[in-house]
Amino acid sequence: MGLDIKITRDTIWMKRPSSWWHDMYREGLVSGNGINGANFYGGSGEQTVLLGRHDLWHGGRKDELPDVHEALAQTRRDMEEGRWTQASWVLSDRLKEKGYESRLEAPLPLADIRVSIRPLGSFSGYRRAVQMDRAEVSSRWTSKETVFRCDGFVSRADDVICLRYRASGPVLDVKLGMDMHVQPGKELPESCRHIVETRESRTDGNRIFYSAADEEGNYYGAVLKVSRTERMQEGKLEEWYGCLRITGAEEIQVLVKTFAKKKSREEGLAEALARLEETAGDYEQLLERHKELHAKLYHSAGFCTDGYVGRCNESLLEEAFDGEQPAELMEKLWKYGRYLFLCGGHPESNPFPLYGLWCGDYEPMWPHNMANENLQMIYWHCFAGNLLPMHHSVFRYYNERLESFRQNAGRLYGCRGIYMTAGTTPGVASPTQVVPVIMNWVGAAGWLAAHYYKYLEYEKEDVRAFTEEIYPFLDETARFYEDFITFYPDGRIKLYPSVSPENTPQNFMPPPDRIVPHPMPTTINSTIDLAIVREFFTHMLLLAERMEKKELPDQGIGGERKKTWKRILDAIPPYAVNGEGAVREWQEALFEDRYDHRHLSHIYPVFPGEEINSVQQPELMGAFRKAVALRRIEAQTGWSMAHMAAIYARFDQGEEAAACLDNMAKACLLPNFFTLHNDYRGMGITMDMDPAPIQLDAAEGYVNAVQEMLLFASGDLLKLLPALPRRLEKGEIHNFRFPDGTLSMAWDAGKGALRAELTMCRKTSLLLSIPARFEGVRSSGTGAELLPGKPQNDFLVYRLVSDGPGSRILLETGAHSGS
Repeated sequence: MGLDIKITRDTIWMKRPSSWWHDMYREGLVSGNGINGANFYGGSGEQTVLLGRHDLWHGGRKDELPDVHEALAQTRRDMEEGRWTQASWVLSDRLKEKGYESRLEAPLPLADIRVSIRPLGSFSGYRRAVQMDRAEVSSRWTSKETVFRCDGFVSRADDVICLRYRASGPVLDVKLGMDMHVQPGKELPESCRHIVETRESRTDGNRIFYSAADEEGNYYGAVLKVSRTERMQEGKLEEWYGCLRITGAEEIQVLVKTFAKKKSREEGLAEALARLEETAGDYEQLLERHKELHAKLYHSAGFCTDGYVGRCNESLLEEAFDGEQPAELMEKLWKYGRYLFLCGGHPESNPFPLYGLWCGDYEPMWPHNMANENLQMIYWHCFAGNLLPMHHSVFRYYNERLESFRQNAGRLYGCRGIYMTAGTTPGVASPTQVVPVIMNWVGAAGWLAAHYYKYLEYEKEDVRAFTEEIYPFLDETARFYEDFITFYPDGRIKLYPSVSPENTPQNFMPPPDRIVPHPMPTTINSTIDLAIVREFFTHMLLLAERMEKKELPDQGIGGERKKTWKRILDAIPPYAVNGEGAVREWQEALFEDRYDHRHLSHIYPVFPGEEINSVQQPELMGAFRKAVALRRIEAQTGWSMAHMAAIYARFDQGEEAAACLDNMAKACLLPNFFTLHNDYRGMGITMDMDPAPIQLDAAEGYVNAVQEMLLFASGDLLKLLPALPRRLEKGEIHNFRFPDGTLSMAWDAGKGALRAELTMCRKTSLLLSIPARFEGVRSSGTGAELLPGKPQNDFLVYRLVSDGPGSRILLETGAHSGS
């Protein structure tokens, strides 16, 4: 029986097990279907499968939000009279005076499946791997000439966790147990004592039943069932001190079904057991059903590089740590970020969380959905990466909380519409981080609105999404800004309080010996807030035009509202530049720029916004480049380096973009490719925090940064290979999306060879930019043509026009490379 692990381009594999003591889940290999997650860690003798669910959270508190809207007038009076620090705290202090103490939830680990495999002797040839194209986790080793192998996946077809243990002879001696999750060496937090008091784990024949109650008295848990297979017939199965023990078998197959939010223990266990009994097929049959669904998503877009060898994670990371990450690692991290996203998110689940579905802490740091950077970063790659439907989880999550957001707007600011606090969890949508840097920032809904609008830019014909998901959120966001925005006497916009997440102007920073988090973030006219407002109302007017043309259902936008939106847009001045030639982070000269910070909020017009680009407004890029160059490296994080890489890609600077990703690989990658918030080893290229929290937004931001190097796509501009670093000079992409179609492309920059095929989904007229090194472009197509344009810097610019859906155009230069 072949028990070796096959290594393909879609495999990540390792030679060592998890090693981070008492937090070994951090280095686990994971699978999931967006609803359930399984984290596999341990070694050849003792293993753990940590189970998690998207809807299982705990520890939050939801107080009634008091009406303190009068604080806004006081905040503005204090700001106008120069009492900046006092003004910063007015709203937060009012809430605290009222005794308001809401707090965010954290993901609740569901259970541990604990596996003990009795060794025959010492081990050799240990390997563990993830087959990303089928979301299967495996490990194998040899002991006294006997090969052992363990496999597992979370079925996308049957929504069960499937496990299999095999040996090259009938020598398996395996104990299986299931109980609450534990971390060796760590005490259970007091907030989780109810789990200890309510949990039950029992065996019954070939099954294990586990359940516990959350703090609201709802039950969650799982049922585990060992299946009799041909290779297990000769083995013995017995209940053994709270576990199931199987001896003398050559193969063991296990199915697990989870549940949550049930009124009673009995209801949850009975439903889970019934579902297991209905699940037909052995491991291979279940895998085949699951693989078909997962592979469609995983292969919805493709990217491969030259020089693939099939090296293990440890080898790739060692090279990255010593200098530059190889192209093979860049390919694998692009694939792995997408893999995590598909396993941890689903259109019908909650949004992908910062720890995915694999959190092994009961009180993790920053596990919430944070919309001042992190949540947006997780979903940026969906557009070019052809995963647009995944956005529906975001739309549903935030739209279901519109009533809470309306309450926030009225009771905190006295405004109509919605005020969306940056941090939320499934059960808490009112403010919880009651500090000025969060409470005084009104940009969260506006920033998120860009995802709503961009989805519609790609899916223009999705009328249902427009009427049911997109416009309701945009309309409420507009109403808030209509009430909140004010103007100077000369007609310029005066947006205040205003925050540049999560920075403080340099002239309001305390001395270095007085460390205060976010000492004075509350200002007037932060650049990001103005950029968000400009982008938002530009989009709203474009939607109004589409409604007038009958391209979208009329939503009753009156002339007065459009006048208000145009007045707001006309009141926003050009972006100001400081004495060092950098775009200002705060547009008012009173606030001095501070470069010792991780956020790059003031670069929003270039990225993630699309207001300024190097083809249509090249003269505006210099001040933004300067602002990024001044940022201090020791203040960065894993996610900020991914963000900075995407910015450099928008600057058409491929080597600088790749260098940011190199720093991320050196500092913030664990051996399993989980990303950390920061380095914890004192290497000087990130901020210092120990222990460094897991934040998988950086893994998703990495995916987006690579895509930004290969493609820039907006409604009227398409740039092919805008920021190609030398190590990616040869490669291919398949089925990348742009608003009006799909793109597949192969290139060899060293030979000046390019082959790109574009297939349109609607009538198109846009600018197409290609690096000048790919000269002599030839085109052919059906229903589409390429018209010459004016060269721009190092790029050739054309006008691409097409007749409508199904039209195609093929572009070739040189002796094109590959298919």
